[in-house]
Amino acid sequence: MIASVCVRPSTATITAPAGWTLVRRMDNPASIANSLAVYLKTASAGEPASYTWSLSAPTGSAGGISAFSGVDTSSPVDSDAGQSTPSSLTHATPSLTTGTARTMLVTSHAMSSSATWTSPAGLTETFDVASLTVPNGAGMSIECNHALQVAPSATGILSAVASGDADNGNTHILALKQAP
Repeated sequence: MIASVCVRPSTATITAPAGWTLVRRMDNPASIANSLAVYLKTASAGEPASYTWSLSAPTGSAGGISAFSGVDTSSPVDSDAGQSTPSSLTHATPSLTTGTARTMLVTSHAMSSSATWTSPAGLTETFDVASLTVPNGAGMSIECNHALQVAPSATGILSAVASGDADNGNTHILALKQAP
């Protein structure tokens, strides 16, 4: 399972539930500071229906969980990269070069406004969540997407587009390895 959580301000501490491991956190210190944190957990029998992350202060936040099967549970991450993005409707991931065949690409795009998202070309949306009713400049929004990459190669830059209220944000791309 991959969880993506966005918060504002970027100084907020995010505490994950037991069993979740932080893959990467990106902090955007721009005028409306925000963060995106991506976590990983290998699912087991008896997983609860939901999880709760704790925040250090009342803050705008949004997030979701994506579940994948057929992933290498002993070493699930092929590679990952993240970056802060400037104020815009378009938020792009860095390009990532995968090292193994048949990786599942997972992207997260977040910004400091409540909006809906259009997925990068060729990716399937997993979730699209806003903290406040869309549109709202006081909220947070996040989208997660996925696609199978058959051969090891560069992903290229993957851009998602928000519906309105341009703002700064963060993006992340993760490649999950197929089980042997």
